[in-house]
Amino acid sequence: MTPAPKTAITRAPGVSPEIEDAAWFVLGAGLQGKPSALDGKTLTWTTEAATELLERLDSGVDDAKSPMMTNLRESLAEASRGARLLAVELLYLQSLPLAHEVKSLKVKQARVSEAASWLEPPLRLPVQLYKGLTDHGVIRDRTAEFNWTIRDQLKWLCRFVRHVDMQEPSVITKALKDPLKFHALAAATPEDQPAIRRSIEYLVWPSYFEPVVADVERREIRDAFASLVGGAKGDTEEAITADIHRIRQHLDEQAGQRIDWYSRQLVSQWRKVTDPGRRAWLLRTHGDQAALLEAWSGGEKVTLDVEHLRPLQAGVSAGVVQHAVDEDCKHLGYVEREDTKTAVFAFLTVMKPGDLVLYQHAGTVHPGVVLGEPDGDGEDRRLRRKVRWFDGHPTADLPRHVQRQLATPGIVVDVTRVVQALEALLPAEAEPELDESGGAVEVEAVPEGFGRLTPTFAESLHMDLEPLQEIADLLEENRQVVLYGPPGTGKTYLAKHLAAELAQDSTDERVKLVQFHPSYAYEDFFEGYRPDKTDDGQVSFKLVAGPLRRLAEEAAKPGNEKKPYFLIIDEMNRANLAKVFGELYFLLEYRDDRIYLQYSPNEPFTLPDNLYIIGTMNTADRSIAMMDAAIRRRFAFIELHPQTEPVRGSLLRFLEARGLDTTPALLLDALNSAIDEWDRDLMIGPSYFMKPAAQSVPGLRRIWKYELLPLLEEHYHGQLTRAQLEERFGLEQLLGRLAAQ
Repeated sequence: MTPAPKTAITRAPGVSPEIEDAAWFVLGAGLQGKPSALDGKTLTWTTEAATELLERLDSGVDDAKSPMMTNLRESLAEASRGARLLAVELLYLQSLPLAHEVKSLKVKQARVSEAASWLEPPLRLPVQLYKGLTDHGVIRDRTAEFNWTIRDQLKWLCRFVRHVDMQEPSVITKALKDPLKFHALAAATPEDQPAIRRSIEYLVWPSYFEPVVADVERREIRDAFASLVGGAKGDTEEAITADIHRIRQHLDEQAGQRIDWYSRQLVSQWRKVTDPGRRAWLLRTHGDQAALLEAWSGGEKVTLDVEHLRPLQAGVSAGVVQHAVDEDCKHLGYVEREDTKTAVFAFLTVMKPGDLVLYQHAGTVHPGVVLGEPDGDGEDRRLRRKVRWFDGHPTADLPRHVQRQLATPGIVVDVTRVVQALEALLPAEAEPELDESGGAVEVEAVPEGFGRLTPTFAESLHMDLEPLQEIADLLEENRQVVLYGPPGTGKTYLAKHLAAELAQDSTDERVKLVQFHPSYAYEDFFEGYRPDKTDDGQVSFKLVAGPLRRLAEEAAKPGNEKKPYFLIIDEMNRANLAKVFGELYFLLEYRDDRIYLQYSPNEPFTLPDNLYIIGTMNTADRSIAMMDAAIRRRFAFIELHPQTEPVRGSLLRFLEARGLDTTPALLLDALNSAIDEWDRDLMIGPSYFMKPAAQSVPGLRRIWKYELLPLLEEHYHGQLTRAQLEERFGLEQLLGRLAAQ
């Protein structure tokens, strides 16, 4: 392509001026046929340089066991300066917009600097490039895919450069003045890769394109907000892009600034499944299909059979999957249908690029990483996802708690509980730099009313001040928290005393407690109709306010605005939370908004800013694992555990403060040490030993016989016999071990 004349291009502001300006520093020169902005003299965006670099990337070996930069350096050995300089530019553009944490941000900077050092003489990067690299990034939805497919994305960028160089200068000029023409130019690049293409489209036209590159997330955003702009205009990529652009303009105008799709206020409205970070999935086939498993490994993919199921889109809701399976798979038994529903929904909607996957075969577990979105249910009626597979490991060598998780039945099984242990199976140097934080967290304003906790208060609870103050700060920031942990860790005790201290109300009028149970409902918690007798003796129904509504109305009264009110929900996970909270889920996150209630449709209701909610949950109750995702998103979860602050050491401080025998504290530590770390939710809290009976051997025997051993027997049912329990956790055995120390 003949170098284009300098053109005046107006670049409207986007999400991150630092990143966009840094990208344009490289892109502007390349797209307009000018010498590289890195050295000011070498033409890099040429067919010759792009072809040479592409051929070297194609012929190089992408060894997953070697660091990515080692593979790239070997591919560029003896390459021309133009090809090497182009590699630096493309590596910079590929990684520049990705969202990273501080640690991974340094890795991103080091990658580009290392590639620049391969030039002869080594290249010193212009200061403009470093400004962009110090930004934490804007593309948050597919960082794992970008990190695991760098070589493939560099190949696409080579084809893009070559495609651009083949165009007439007038075509490039028009593309730089019209975002739709630039999209047409980029999309015409051979062997399209949507994620990296959309990243480049955003970097060139941040005023029109969004830093959202995944099909699923783009569609979810469009579908969630389309009603604000008169509905969707179509389902083609161009139509969805135009819809999102109109939606953003509308939301920008309402907000008075450029909105962030991943801010807490917005992401909760469009994302169908809460993103907890990296998940882990165990995959199975129907029966022992060794050939299919071999095809998975050899083809860098995983498949899911959907022979009789209608086509379903990625990101489909659980309700749509349930209806489709019930209608199309009537030939299956009930259990098979339920397994199919779980598997299809997980495969199409919950599973994300970057998640860890694994399958077992012949005593070996094979780990991999998901790289792409689901696609196709073509002639073979299978859904597919691209996966990078790694060498297998003997299942027998895995920790016992991991083996137990891998024994869970199902076609697609969520084993995120042991994801950290499973990550150890991945090649250490192939581990990508993932952004674990999700969307940006914005701190909401809170009313005045919280004072600092005092050392005296902390001493009264026999806990350290710092972790208690952190809990108070979290409550002030989030307005609702959950204290969770094993039995006996003082969750309810701490909730009551902390609320009373923060409320500074000796009458307890501003602190209320309610306990949830399986039959508890919205009508009990907020408001509902209850039988009532009229003056003439007839039975009628009367609308009665529940504890939340009563406390909310009290907190909203004039003069109370700056007084903190607290509602403590004990045993929160024992109720059906979706049924109890109903439409109040919305107000837990958006305190400034109002809603119309199901029993009071003509009366708008707002949850006051000065109302705080503290929930407690017992982790020994397995129902916490089924916790509603909406609750997890709206509450800050704070663990109270015997081995962590503020609970750790509280029993010893309690005993020492009263001049009592400290043997119970030593027994508690010995008992919890006998419980495996992966069963940490089964550990025992100190409150069992804070009663007078714990000061005598007969009293301790009663505590062991009637409280602790029955609890442990239930926990280890089917795993340990009574004799084994006694040998491992018995009082006499623990006392003997203490005496031997």
